[in-house]
Amino acid sequence: MNKILIAGATGFIGQQLIASLLEKGYFVNALSRKPRRSSKPQLHYFQWDTDTGFIDKSAFEEVDTIINLTGANIGEQRWSNRRKKEIVDSRITSINLLYNFVKHNNIQIKTFISSSAVGYYGAVTSDNIFTEESAAGKDFLAEVCQSWEQAAMQFQTLGTRIVILRKGVIIGKDGGMLQKLSPLARLGINASLGNGKQFLPWMDVRDVIRLYDFILANNEISGIYNAVSSEHITMNEFSRILLQSFGKKSWLPNTPAFIIKMIFGEMSVMLLEGSKVSNEKLLSTGFRFEFDTLKKSLESSM
Repeated sequence: MNKILIAGATGFIGQQLIASLLEKGYFVNALSRKPRRSSKPQLHYFQWDTDTGFIDKSAFEEVDTIINLTGANIGEQRWSNRRKKEIVDSRITSINLLYNFVKHNNIQIKTFISSSAVGYYGAVTSDNIFTEESAAGKDFLAEVCQSWEQAAMQFQTLGTRIVILRKGVIIGKDGGMLQKLSPLARLGINASLGNGKQFLPWMDVRDVIRLYDFILANNEISGIYNAVSSEHITMNEFSRILLQSFGKKSWLPNTPAFIIKMIFGEMSVMLLEGSKVSNEKLLSTGFRFEFDTLKKSLESSM
C-alpha cells in the first residue's frame, strides 16, 4: 500500500479520512502543529509550522501522495481584516510550504489532492447551474478559492497529478453545519436564514471520504471537480428536512437577513446567498454517491 501524507489531518474531514485509510490498509503520515502520538502502527504524526516554514523531513519518507485539508474555518469568526488574512494565509502558506519543501528536496510526489470550495463561483443566488468551467466570482471567498487553487497548481511543475475538490457544505453528525443546527432542529426551531431561497450545495461527509478513496484508486482522474451531491436544495428545504429528521415541524419565521448581517457582518453573504452547482463532471468519472439526497443522509446520520 502507498503511504499518504495528510496536511490538516486533525479537522472534521481529516479525522474520518485517516480512520478510513487505515481501515483500507494505507500507511498515513499526518502533519500536526503540536506533538502527537499514535497508538496505531500505520499512523505517525510529524510536526510542522507554517509560520516558521518548518517541516519534519521524516514525514515524507516513502510518501508518494499528499492530501491537503488545511484552512482556517471561514465561518468561525467575523471577517475582520485580520481574520481575512488568517483565512488566506492558512490555505496558501501551507501549500507553498509543502510545494517548496518537495521541490527543494527533490521528493517524488505522484499525486496531490487539494481542497477548494464552491465559493469559487461567488456568493450569489440564481437559477444558473455552475460547472467547473464557469467564471470565478468577484467577492472575498471567490478570490480566496482562486488563490487556493493557483497555489495547488504549482505541483504541476513537478509532474504531479493534481486533483482539486471544490466542496460544498459537508454534512455529518460530528461536525460542520449539521453539528451547529441539529440542536435547534431537535427543539423544533426553524434554522433557515434570510428568505431561505438561497441554494445550499452540499455533500455527505461519508461520500467525501469515499471520494478520496476513489481518487486514490483511479490514477486517470485529475483536474478540478465540484464535490457536491446531485440534489439542489434551498435553505428553506434544508431546514424543513432537518426538522423532519427529528420528527419536528416549526411555524417560526426565518431569521431575518438584517439580523444575520448585524451579527456576522461581511461573512453573512456566505449564509444568505447560494446557487446550484453541477456534479456532472464528477459523475462522469464513474463515482457514485451513497447519500445523494439530504433525507437519506440525515436519516442515516441521526
